[in-house]
Amino acid sequence: MEPTEEDKLFMKRCIDLSQEAVDKGDAPFGSVVTKDGKIIAEASNDRERRINHHAEILALNKATDVLKTNNLSDCTLYTNCEPCPMCSFMLREYKIKKVVFAMASPYMGGFSKWKILEDKELSDFDKFFSKEIEIVPYVLESEAKKVFDKTPLWMFGSHLKDNKS
Repeated sequence: MEPTEEDKLFMKRCIDLSQEAVDKGDAPFGSVVTKDGKIIAEASNDRERRINHHAEILALNKATDVLKTNNLSDCTLYTNCEPCPMCSFMLREYKIKKVVFAMASPYMGGFSKWKILEDKELSDFDKFFSKEIEIVPYVLESEAKKVFDKTPLWMFGSHLKDNKS
């Protein structure tokens, strides 16, 4: 699926949030939750304070506070890096409709490696998990990589073969 101009706009905000995380000494991750074309929640990583404070989870939690529901089936999550397995399960449990990301996570991807975001069997447990999530990958990938290049995260290093750019 081709990204929309709106997808690019919100991805730019994720990349800015990832830079803010780097500036405060954390890992370069940023996420935004939108509904009806408007940002309702955003977050950068805060893993240094608490290990499960990934940007996606923080943004999802803020979105549920704003909307006063755990059902985010009318929402889209934007994130500068593909969600990890932990975040991917959270996305399925919050029933997010669509995920847009910039960079793949070659060792920990909940889409490219572990297939959690598109796992059809999870859909059988519809009381707990959403249907497969619509994925729009590699939006502004080169811009997102510029922030990652400033960090020592080996799992996203330049030694990896890059076949997406």
